[in-house]
Amino acid sequence: MAARWLAASAALGRPVTDAEPYPHICGQRVDGTDTRSGRPAYLQRRDCAACAQEHHQRRTARSSRPARPMAA
Repeated sequence: MAARWLAASAALGRPVTDAEPYPHICGQRVDGTDTRSGRPAYLQRRDCAACAQEHHQRRTARSSRPARPMAA
């Protein structure tokens, strides 16, 4: 049995397996039946694992550039 991304599956209304890349779910509404509180949730960019992964990759790529020598 393949593992599933539960938050993405609830937001998109379909099973999202770990065999595919984590989808963007920012801006999605999760129905109250899929939340602990029973209230609907609106997912923002900070709640999206795909956005967080892209942000991390951009920061890592930026920090791995060689530093320019300082002028004396």
